[in-house]
Amino acid sequence: MRTIKKTKIIVIGILFILFFTTWYLMEDQKVTYSEVHAKQLSFKTSEEMIEFSELIVLGRAMASENFVNYDKDGFTDDAYTITQFKIDSILEEDKKTNLKAGDIIKVAEPTYIVDKGISPGKIHFSINNYQNMNDTDKYLLLLVPDVKYQDLYVILGVNEGKHNIERIEADKEKEGVPQEDKNKKFKEELMSRFNIKPPM
Repeated sequence: MRTIKKTKIIVIGILFILFFTTWYLMEDQKVTYSEVHAKQLSFKTSEEMIEFSELIVLGRAMASENFVNYDKDGFTDDAYTITQFKIDSILEEDKKTNLKAGDIIKVAEPTYIVDKGISPGKIHFSINNYQNMNDTDKYLLLLVPDVKYQDLYVILGVNEGKHNIERIEADKEKEGVPQEDKNKKFKEELMSRFNIKPPM
């Protein structure tokens, strides 16, 4: 009798561990979205953006990786998505970079994912509702070099410096002015300025 009772306890214990492990692994895969409101460099005209940018390119996003760096106290120091971006054409550059069509550059997209530690799940942070580039559409990017990492480029004005030229992106409203209309205006002006034809 004791052996049967012990066996039952062991079996129940194993089943509980398996159930808990399965539950934890499933819950740990869940990602919660969180928007971070941050002050950003914003522009009134597309001309201002062109003057401020150091590299303007057309191309497509490729592989991306999450990058989060912590300081000595455990607080987030640098955090973004590093996206490999293949250049189709260079529209304008402020300084000679030796870049050419076909080259791949690293672009910092203002989103990142952090693990919740011992608690299951992850949090996907997005700065000012920025949506990451996909790997199917072509983008027009207005960029400046990152001040900390020489081989990394930063998108001007968060959403203002990234334009999907194959579809219209709907962005949130900001300060009572529809951001969608503002970005649409920038996009139209930039496509006209650089003679970029919309997709058929």
